[in-house]
Amino acid sequence: MAQLVRLDDRARVIVQLFETNQKRMIAGAPRTTGDPMRLFQIAFNSICYDDKLLECTQQSLIGGVFEALKLGIALGGPMQEGWLIPFKTKGVPTATLIVGYMGYRNIIDRAGAVVDMHPRNVHVREVEEKLFDYWFGDQPRIIHRAKYTVHQEKDLYATYCVANLRRGGKQMEVLLKDEIDSHRARSRAKDSGPWVTDYCAMALKTSVRKISKYLPKSNELLARALDLDDKADRGEDQQFDIPPDTTWIDAQDQPGGPTPKNPMDRLKQAIGAGKAPQPEPGLTDEQREEIARQDRELAEREGQDNV
Repeated sequence: MAQLVRLDDRARVIVQLFETNQKRMIAGAPRTTGDPMRLFQIAFNSICYDDKLLECTQQSLIGGVFEALKLGIALGGPMQEGWLIPFKTKGVPTATLIVGYMGYRNIIDRAGAVVDMHPRNVHVREVEEKLFDYWFGDQPRIIHRAKYTVHQEKDLYATYCVANLRRGGKQMEVLLKDEIDSHRARSRAKDSGPWVTDYCAMALKTSVRKISKYLPKSNELLARALDLDDKADRGEDQQFDIPPDTTWIDAQDQPGGPTPKNPMDRLKQAIGAGKAPQPEPGLTDEQREEIARQDRELAEREGQDNV
């Protein structure tokens, strides 16, 4: 597996964790949800690039990725199908799975109960220019002559979603910005993660998530995604599924001496918090010098990228 970050003690633990459990995680993912190897690699990359995720418990990282594999959604990347967001639970860094609107669309499309689904954001200027209107009742309808693209939170007036059902009929939902912000305020991720970096996408997700609750519930994957998302909003334990016979990486298998007796010190050692990189055991002086040279080159490239 390609190593995408400089491996300090903390990252070594997580990389070894995923390399050791890669086969059993992929074997436990249904092939009907997509290529599990591709999804695994995307998830692994997103974790390796996030220092805060590297500090999360092994159980939450393995469980979050395994749940994403079973749902068939990519964690991180441009598709915005889902994210692992680090939170502290009783003081312990824990990875939380957040399903994005493209993740919901992916799951719903694969279920086959919906012919098509159209989530859209409405620009405030489209309302001012009378390009958007809607009504409910016995013949609900949405009129939207889209003219502007919503790029920023201040541009958003509303979001809506229309789903054409395979057995006939349609379902529609309209959420004004106040309702979207009210939903955001109830989420413990309101001040971090996608609500901050991808507000417009999360607005779309809110409408897709609401309409999903009225779609046929025969799709177990959709029901599971909604359950995980609800628990994430409420700050509850998501109770991830863990692959059978998962191998956990003990800190004593890593450089840094014996395992501390104190549970918090043990956790800190397991994630390598505050420790400098250690040389690989059993290497010659020449090999260690070569590793040090590669580390210096990587640090220089990272410095140039940040200029």
